[in-house]
Amino acid sequence: MSKTDVKNSVDNAAKSAQEQIDSLKDQLEQLLRDRINPALLDVAGRADHAVANAREIKDVQLHNAEARVRARPLAAVLISAVIGFIAGRISK
Repeated sequence: MSKTDVKNSVDNAAKSAQEQIDSLKDQLEQLLRDRINPALLDVAGRADHAVANAREIKDVQLHNAEARVRARPLAAVLISAVIGFIAGRISK
């Protein structure tokens, strides 16, 4: 083989490798566009929905706790005092 034959072989191999890389790049971009991005958007939507539900549950539970304290303020103060006393004894 002459130098030009070797050079041509190397150039052809490099060109073929570059074409394969470009083809893989195009396939990956299409996969991201067609499958990955919609799946991520779906997951993000579900996460937003779960966060909204958690906030709603927190608000309802907070409202229920406030209603119980308002309904029985003396019991709430006594329960808080007992919990504080027990926490103080445990921390010593």
